[in-house]
Amino acid sequence: MRKVALILLMTSFFVSCNNLNNTKEAQNVDYKVGIIGAPSFPNVEWNDKNMELMKKLGFNALQLNIAWGYRPNDNPLNLEDVLVLPEQFKLPVDIDSTLNTNVGSSKTFIRSPDKIAARAQELKRRIALCKKHGFRSIFHFGAPFVAYPAIEPLSQCISDPLTVERYVTLIKNFQKEFPGVDDLLLYTYDQNAWLCNENGDCERCAGVPLDKRVSAFVNKLAQTWNGLNPDGKLWWEPWEISAGQTYSIIEQLDPKCVGLSMHSSITEVQIALPADRWFKNMLTLAEERNIPAIGELWMGTATEEVETYQYLPTPLATLRALRAVNNAGKLKGIKEYYGNIPDREDPNLRMTSIFFDNPGISDVEALKLVSKPYGNAAEKIAAYWKYSSEAIETYPWDVSWNSREVGRSDPHHLMSAATLKGVSWETPSWQSNRRAAFMRTVETETPHFWMMEDAQLRYEATARKIDQALIYANEARANVPKEYLSEFEMSIKELQGFRQRVLAYAYHIRETNLCNMMRVTFEKTGKVNESNLKELRTVLLKDQQNQGGENEIGKAVDLLDKDLKKFLLLYFNKPVPTGVKADMYFNDSLPPNVKTVWTVTSK
Repeated sequence: MRKVALILLMTSFFVSCNNLNNTKEAQNVDYKVGIIGAPSFPNVEWNDKNMELMKKLGFNALQLNIAWGYRPNDNPLNLEDVLVLPEQFKLPVDIDSTLNTNVGSSKTFIRSPDKIAARAQELKRRIALCKKHGFRSIFHFGAPFVAYPAIEPLSQCISDPLTVERYVTLIKNFQKEFPGVDDLLLYTYDQNAWLCNENGDCERCAGVPLDKRVSAFVNKLAQTWNGLNPDGKLWWEPWEISAGQTYSIIEQLDPKCVGLSMHSSITEVQIALPADRWFKNMLTLAEERNIPAIGELWMGTATEEVETYQYLPTPLATLRALRAVNNAGKLKGIKEYYGNIPDREDPNLRMTSIFFDNPGISDVEALKLVSKPYGNAAEKIAAYWKYSSEAIETYPWDVSWNSREVGRSDPHHLMSAATLKGVSWETPSWQSNRRAAFMRTVETETPHFWMMEDAQLRYEATARKIDQALIYANEARANVPKEYLSEFEMSIKELQGFRQRVLAYAYHIRETNLCNMMRVTFEKTGKVNESNLKELRTVLLKDQQNQGGENEIGKAVDLLDKDLKKFLLLYFNKPVPTGVKADMYFNDSLPPNVKTVWTVTSK
């Protein structure tokens, strides 16, 4: 009897817990921060119409500048881009560098007086628009300014009192020149801001842990801003810094004037992998110290992950990412990381609005609401967006950082062996935590057969989801309202392009693995497995059709049929760099429309 009573008691307890979990009200954050314009589409006007569109979507704060590496549409990236630098702080890097020089003329500087004045005028106009329409305003900048690539000894160092004095002075000058800005958002690592290595060549920083140096620098700048603007906040972006370092830094930040604005994972902002363990831990530590925190993610269809695409509809994935971030811990705000284009149909952005209005909404209800404007096509559109969202969630973003910017990938892959191309930079996060988050960060060894196969199978699973999405898209087409038809057709075109690139990766990997297996068998027995040979021919023909246009595959199939031994020597043999598809280059001075080589499977 006691045993039965105990079971009933435990059952009641767990039911109660489940009910509590199910009925717990989702937090509604104070700050909902948007960005007008995006790096891949920066020419979005700051005007009354777009301000009201952003307000209608639910945003109540705006980042005043896109703040991206190559300064799209000449958006400022550093304080030095909108302020004349006092003479006592000028360094060689401020006066003349390849970074600061336009491509057209070595005498035309990004920070010439006329360009600084033009940016300042535009910034003042944006500040006034924010005030007029009731938005909180945030200016985003990097410090200390260091030309990229950052090679030690750095041109500026936060252990140098002159560097600290420079940025204290610039912040004071900024507040005087641009009254009305509410908050500052500071990053200290990446795209023209950098920090010295404790184990590096800087005499001031050698042997001094980064957490002690960066916390003192951030506190000093935040205290300066707080003294000038007591209602404002300096938000610090702990980007490129290792998890261990960020945990230590939090203990040393001044909670009276510093806030945290964080990517929703230590790796990157990733729609399919939001709110990782690091992000949750950071929110816990921030709450313990009463430091407000903002979580950053994608809220629209334009993202860095899918550049150059701007219309891929993934509203369900957007909702799930927002929910994951919102549920990760106590948040002061949620912020767009890349950019928003409010003056066109964007189901992801509208889904963000639905979430802002009701952060506890279910997937089913939210998908029903976001597709409702499509009238008779709504049911098919909802299915289309469900599967396109699941495709993005299935895609293996964790293979390599090169999985990003998928729209730049060339489906006409090399005919040498596929690899999984890793990439890394010399930052604390890259040399520690991101090695665990990405399967490939370096290329010192050939990927294992199973790692290659894993990526291939996940690419294929992504393609199947896309196929399901396209079925519903085609069924919906005839009933799509006229006002949404242009964006709808673009979304289909981009989803088809995404499918083509995903399959190119899958085919390239499978062709390589099949050839490697046949080479081993051929060397041992003088024969190959007929099923492998048959599959290879089939995959090659699929690859040929997928690539379209002129490609090398027809010639390869002819050789496969005539001389297998020669084929195995010539094709898919070694991933040797040929220069035909060069390694991805990281050049912040290039605009996004410049053709770059971006691939996972080719060197």
